[in-house]
Amino acid sequence: MTPASALAVPLIELLGLAHPPVAITFGTEPATSSDRSRPLPAQPAGCCFWEPAQRQPLDTRAADHANCSAGSYTHGLIDMATAASGADTATLISSGWITPADFDLVAHLPFRPTSIRYEPLTDATSPDVVLVRLSPSSLMTLQGACPDLRLATRPQCQIIPLAYGGQIAVSPGCAVSRARTGLPAQEMTCALPAASLPAVIDRLRQAVAADQAAAGYAATDRRRFAALG
Repeated sequence: MTPASALAVPLIELLGLAHPPVAITFGTEPATSSDRSRPLPAQPAGCCFWEPAQRQPLDTRAADHANCSAGSYTHGLIDMATAASGADTATLISSGWITPADFDLVAHLPFRPTSIRYEPLTDATSPDVVLVRLSPSSLMTLQGACPDLRLATRPQCQIIPLAYGGQIAVSPGCAVSRARTGLPAQEMTCALPAASLPAVIDRLRQAVAADQAAAGYAATDRRRFAALG
């Protein structure tokens, strides 16, 4: 079986990614004080770990995600009642950004992880989810290979539990996460189930070959019509 880390390069090449994929691994064993050498800098939300994890491993605990009730809920770190009682959740609801009914439908992990490790896919051994940043062109390629992918609603971070459950999930981003992370307007996020990555790579190879053949035909056709003009 191909290690997940070995699939990083073909994933980058086939999707034309501008950023390295990030592996996410959920720990379920009791954490010990030796599991992390030093505390991480405080972040406003768990999605703020995604960008730095392109370069280095980050071992997080529930407290590292605690500044965002919605993100803590999607990652299984708190229950719905606790998330709904958060002051930040109240602000989101009062602004009309999300309704209580919508919040009830937000995907979440079916268990409470004791740790969440974010790291470059090239360093990962057995991740649960792979996170990538897509351009519109990358999404075109991925959708051609995997037409059953899901476009997730806000909050953006629910793509993580959706992927853990086996669904390729794409988010156009959400206003809260974009403001916190600085995600460029021309990029969106996608979470892939790590276990399905070999199959996704195979499908991407077929989709890219088909796109290249179709684009070659269309380019020739364009030149033919240009010559007529």
